[in-house]
Amino acid sequence: MKSKLSILIIEDDKYTRLNLRELLRPLAVLEEAENFHAAQEKLSQYTFDIVLTDIELGDHSGLEIIPYVCRKGTHCIVISSFEGDEVIEKAYTLGASHFLSKFRIREQLPIYINKFLQNKNSRVDYFLREEFITQDEETIKDLKQLLGINLKNKNLFISGPSGSGKSLLGKLVHEMNHPEASFIHLNCSEIPENLLESELFGHEKGAFTGADTRKEGKLKLANGGTLFLDEVATMPQSMQQKLLKAIDEKTFYPVGATSPVKSDFTLISATCENIQEKIRDKSFREDLFYRLSGFQFKLKSIQERPGDIEPLLKYFQKKSPRRFVIKPEATQELITYHWPGNIREIKKVCDQLSEQTSGVIEREDIHKIFSGKVTGSTLPLKGWQDYIQEHGLKALISLLEKNAVEDSLKRHQGKVTASIKELKISSSAFYRILQEHKINV
Repeated sequence: MKSKLSILIIEDDKYTRLNLRELLRPLAVLEEAENFHAAQEKLSQYTFDIVLTDIELGDHSGLEIIPYVCRKGTHCIVISSFEGDEVIEKAYTLGASHFLSKFRIREQLPIYINKFLQNKNSRVDYFLREEFITQDEETIKDLKQLLGINLKNKNLFISGPSGSGKSLLGKLVHEMNHPEASFIHLNCSEIPENLLESELFGHEKGAFTGADTRKEGKLKLANGGTLFLDEVATMPQSMQQKLLKAIDEKTFYPVGATSPVKSDFTLISATCENIQEKIRDKSFREDLFYRLSGFQFKLKSIQERPGDIEPLLKYFQKKSPRRFVIKPEATQELITYHWPGNIREIKKVCDQLSEQTSGVIEREDIHKIFSGKVTGSTLPLKGWQDYIQEHGLKALISLLEKNAVEDSLKRHQGKVTASIKELKISSSAFYRILQEHKINV
């Protein structure tokens, strides 16, 4: 992957700026600032991969800008004709990555810029080789394009079925843009509605019954880093309005607070729900979706990239502390399974296979793990009497519940609410079945 970097040049001499512009234009998208105040304004408006700054900036020293650049997680390179040891030491102490002589700038600077770009691209290649296993050409192309964008302080919306790798991708985007900052994760579907406001915005001591101490919310904790809102489509309407206001204004009020709190962060949101359907039925605000989706990315399900099933099986098999062999006919059974839980389910099955008594996995072992449902078909009704005689009525009912829930989740692309409605059972009964059979959603 070859993508251009975003670079800010801070230099008061116009001829040096022209020289740097000519040198770096093939490698980067450039912005320029001729003094300290112009640099501050540029840094407040835009995000950059690299900042190049001179030491002498008229009334100010370039050293003054270094801490501000580093707080934003940006790579800082000092270029100067003044090379006293004291100044060089101070530049590095303040956080500069390199201190280069202006007299050798044409020779040295491209080396450091290319090295930075290579390191960035190497991390993406490692991710695709060792963390997000895929041979799907379209997925690889789209991921490289996304990861080549500077997403610092911008909003990214990731959609895709449950277990497809949304959290893994969110963490990498954070690492690429805020390597030293905090990654704050919140699964909106796991927090009761009456506690979600406190989790997001925090609260003051005594704000409500049980608020014995002051608490900082996720928005504040993510300041300078990344906030990852998983299953954001489950967020209640009351919270959607407050989140929208916080995103727009970069400020919010903790529960019980009288003074606003500021926070600036990269926001990554994810959902397995059909967000357009949620917008149409008015359960999700359209204006909030537009704020969340500065950039959008959709992850495919395993059914949409079946060529990845076998590589993923081999990957998780290799990761297992216990070595085991999967016979070809057993592998074929796994390849033909529909994998409603996607990558997460493949990992779970490999974990189960590693715990089998035998280290050689046969087709029968696969059938046992899936309770006789390898291809997604439900238990044949004609065999129910034999099944009861062998396993008992309770086991039959349990198997029917498992198959019904899995098939419903598959049809509704992992959407829990739609599955509960279709099955006409209570949410507590639904989650009991999930827990009993370790079904991933």
